[in-house]
Amino acid sequence: MNWSRLVLICAIATCLCLATSAEQRNRVGDFALLDQHGKFHQLSWYGDQKAVVIFVQGNGCPIVRNGVHALKALRDEYESRGVVFFMLNPQIQDDRESVLEEAEAFGYDFPVLMDDAQLVAESLGVDRTAEVFVIEPKKGTVLYRGPIDDRLHYESQKPTTKHHYLRDALEAALAGEPIPADVPASPGCIIHFPSQKQHRQNPLSYSKDIAPILQNNCVKCHHDGGIAPWSMSSHEMVRGWSLMMREVLMTRRMPPGQIDPYVGKAIREVNGLSVEEKQKLVHWINAGAQRTEGEGDPLAELTFDDPRYSLGEPDMVFSVPAQSIPATGVIDYRYVPVELDLEEDIWVQAVEFVPGDRQVLHHVIAYLSSPADKTVRGRADGSANASSVGGFAPGRQPDFFRDNSGRLIKKGSNLLLQMHYTTTGRETVDATEVGLYLHDQPPAYIMSGGVAGQRRFLVPPHAKEHELEGEQLIERDAYLYSMTPHMHYRGKYMSYTAVYPDGREEVLLSVPKYEFNWQFSYELEEPLFLPAGSKIVAKGAMDNSERNRFNPDPSKPVHFGLQTKHEMFFGFTTLRYVGDTPESLTAGESVTEDLAADF
Repeated sequence: MNWSRLVLICAIATCLCLATSAEQRNRVGDFALLDQHGKFHQLSWYGDQKAVVIFVQGNGCPIVRNGVHALKALRDEYESRGVVFFMLNPQIQDDRESVLEEAEAFGYDFPVLMDDAQLVAESLGVDRTAEVFVIEPKKGTVLYRGPIDDRLHYESQKPTTKHHYLRDALEAALAGEPIPADVPASPGCIIHFPSQKQHRQNPLSYSKDIAPILQNNCVKCHHDGGIAPWSMSSHEMVRGWSLMMREVLMTRRMPPGQIDPYVGKAIREVNGLSVEEKQKLVHWINAGAQRTEGEGDPLAELTFDDPRYSLGEPDMVFSVPAQSIPATGVIDYRYVPVELDLEEDIWVQAVEFVPGDRQVLHHVIAYLSSPADKTVRGRADGSANASSVGGFAPGRQPDFFRDNSGRLIKKGSNLLLQMHYTTTGRETVDATEVGLYLHDQPPAYIMSGGVAGQRRFLVPPHAKEHELEGEQLIERDAYLYSMTPHMHYRGKYMSYTAVYPDGREEVLLSVPKYEFNWQFSYELEEPLFLPAGSKIVAKGAMDNSERNRFNPDPSKPVHFGLQTKHEMFFGFTTLRYVGDTPESLTAGESVTEDLAADF
């Protein structure tokens, strides 16, 4: 072989390795945060942009306050060229309310990403405010780190700008040219990272610090036989999955069903980790997810005896006729009758479904039907007006009626189940069961349901945020118990707001990142009184763009429909009307309202 050619090949290979190594060093993992208004932002979602600019903000910092004007000018110039601008606040002394006040006082009209756990700032290596990062969002590579320009310094300002560091970096990035590296460190206010410092000085204990967090928040799904795809059965299992754990924590994919903790009413058993728990988990993983020699393994000692029914043995169990599911294809909704053979009226306290095959059963709605009417009239188009007594969907808890309330099923009635299946690549048979839990005697109250929804809409192709709104009028005094947002693959976010007769508005719940795979019913800690004339308003949006990884086809408009290729916008509610008691029922008549028709 020609030695000069060999030397050239080796040199090229060395350069490629060095370039790859440098890119890896400058890469920041994907992350997601809420901004000061509670809106969800994820770095990878902006992969269709050419660059993401992140300016480190901190309340009270004079360099930040004076630098914003130059940042605004650059945003106005470069946004149309595919550059999106954010602020990032990682200061432990700043909360959302104070950031909103600072933004209003100094004219910050940027989304300010609230890095409460400081984990994003740590991944970027932030140490001061007023520093700017330019990130290539497809790969998550940091292209530039430094000041906006050279005009500002500690306790001094130049009358004119000589070096436009950020502008030069953006021009180079957009042109595909090397980013200038000869930039000074950015002046700014030092940011304190107490948790990171503490965990470096005093390494976290797997058994004392980490395992309890996983036991309290994760293993209920992540155990042998659980619904999660892998089991946290030992330290070795957790260590092996630790990098994936960090990713889903940083992107807020886990725990599922997270809500905005800064607004709304108190919710029972809501998923989510505290700031301290997130810091411990990520810092422990970053340090290698180690277990000290001789340290016990609490996860390996756990045992699980998953009951078939989470609420205990039902008073009545009914088998749903087995359903054969093909390997592929789209399956129309099936309406399956279930004979109850009731010899007397019953009062239902709870309803729980046990899927035969959780992989294919997407949802069930149990309608009441009489022996004389087992048709699907009004149900196939989403306009059913029959009473619903419960349902099943991914992540949804069993229907349990609190405060000595229930629903009536009259003698001679039967169930008509709307069953929705999705295919998984293999043929299977689903044999679902439904369990009814009964009151021994009529309860004190009757529980009802409703919906703030919208059926007439058209989401344009490629629309990133098509807003929708639905309204439910509360015609009589009532108590609200729970809220269940429901959309399909393009669902982006949804919130519930109560509008009272006097005009006052109150945000009840905000789900900033809706996900079709997890459909939770958010139950209020305490029922909320809604006087007659109140309205429940559900506000949300659809993402019909290619940035939505769940989207079947962003090139097509989307309208209301039952199949998941179509869309729905329903804000379900569970409530109890004042005065609705068993005694208020008249013969052959029920005051129980429809649970809002179809999912």
